Amino acid sequence: MSESDTLGAAVAARPRPRPRFELESVLAREEVLARVKARLRGQDAVRGLVLPHGRIELTVSDHERHIWSPQLTVDVEPEGEASSRMRARFGPHAHVWTMYVALYGVSVMFAIGCAVYGASQWTLGREPWALYLTPLAVVFSALVFGAAWVGQGLGSDQMYALRTFLEQALETEVEVPDAQG
Repeated sequence: MSESDTLGAAVAARPRPRPRFELESVLAREEVLARVKARLRGQDAVRGLVLPHGRIELTVSDHERHIWSPQLTVDVEPEGEASSRMRARFGPHAHVWTMYVALYGVSVMFAIGCAVYGASQWTLGREPWALYLTPLAVVFSALVFGAAWVGQGLGSDQMYALRTFLEQALETEVEVPDAQG
């Protein structure tokens, strides 16, 4: 394995807020959708939705779901006449993602508010105690980011199960496109 391959694998292995991957299949888009839909009917471990315009949404069953449980969203696009490309993204449930983004927004507003109020205190010749609170926003943002890493670590087995379900539903070999291409 070359140094660039090792570096690429290390970067791909780091937790990210919403990891993505792509798959190529020799099946047409309609066949991919039909196979996933049929596989969803035959089991209870994965719940999902297959939309006719080419979107698949998969999640773990209700009794396995936690706040950190992932959701896999797959957009299936035609690639040529008889093949398809799947662009997939793992992420938390929409409510959890909204909370995650809102917490980042609150930390930014807190930092701006403290900086403005502290600057006002300073220009009036008073003790700028609000400026001392500004670093708390950085700590809060770091905690929110750390929660994403922890949640992704806790949900890694479920992420693997969802991807495996997708690949098994296709019942054919899928190719992972070259990362450089």
